[in-house]
Amino acid sequence: MWLETLLSEKFYDACETHHDVRKNEKNIFCLDCCVGICPHCLTPHGSHRLLQIRRYVYHDVIRVGDAEKLMDCSYVQSYTTNSAKVVFLNPRLQTRACRNSSNSCISCHRALQDPYFFCSIYCKVSLSHLSLSLSLYIYIYIYNCVCSVFMLIFFICKCYII
Repeated sequence: MWLETLLSEKFYDACETHHDVRKNEKNIFCLDCCVGICPHCLTPHGSHRLLQIRRYVYHDVIRVGDAEKLMDCSYVQSYTTNSAKVVFLNPRLQTRACRNSSNSCISCHRALQDPYFFCSIYCKVSLSHLSLSLSLYIYIYIYNCVCSVFMLIFFICKCYII
């Protein structure tokens, strides 16, 4: 329940309770109350489990270290910002088609670096909700790699035979 709320929350909007106070953007998520809060709302949530939301290229991210305490972040592409590894909460819009990328997000098809399958926590969770097993995708990925190697060997052998 808290994960769905976290992924749908609009962070860095002004806090409705503290709309007239400076630095009132919601950048903290209370896991116990399932609500986004601003720094001025911290007092009643002092004993609760809190997750700080950060910004990276104008999108919401969380530190990998914080995220791994709560969920499995394996195969989600991480980025480094301010010497901390972060993952995107939601997929980013793609403004142009990806160019010859050998790897892409299984859910939204965004170009990724090689060992990753997902571009965001949302993409991984949405795929889990469809009850698709990650092991199936690993199998397909390995199968495609092996087939590519065999095709390359076949091509090389064919060139030497001729």
